Amino acid sequence: MKKTRAVTLDDLDRRLLALLQQDTAVTAESLGSKIGLSASSVQRRIKRLRATRTIEREVAIINTNAIGKRMTFIVGVKVDFSQKSGLDALQRRLLADPRTQQAYYVTGEVDLMLVVVVQDMQDYDNWSKTLLLASPAMLRFQSNVVIEGLRVGLAIPL
Repeated sequence: MKKTRAVTLDDLDRRLLALLQQDTAVTAESLGSKIGLSASSVQRRIKRLRATRTIEREVAIINTNAIGKRMTFIVGVKVDFSQKSGLDALQRRLLADPRTQQAYYVTGEVDLMLVVVVQDMQDYDNWSKTLLLASPAMLRFQSNVVIEGLRVGLAIPL
């Protein structure tokens, strides 16, 4: 992920971003009426927020029930930092694999926390063997199956 400079946001920008985090398909007219701006002002602000990478990207969130329920795992990975080339290769493979939905370098008992979405247990077994167990940099990992996503989102409090 590219680093960006902090952008000065006013109250209207923050309110606009809060609304866009809920639904980017809302019209500029509707957004404007909610925050007290004209549609053209909203469009200019959105264009600026995209240009400054304050809005990094806009994606469709897929209902997993509509495409066949998937399994989600939270995986903690302990790595061997002396295996620099192996660690770099592991990170590249994790980031390239679409089943790895989120990856975080963290403090604590493990070094990486991953959110992995797979079709079923066989798919998870394949993922863990080809990505984790195949890496000389991986020391150990712990898998947690998500039973229910109590709160799932990426909205940033503004």
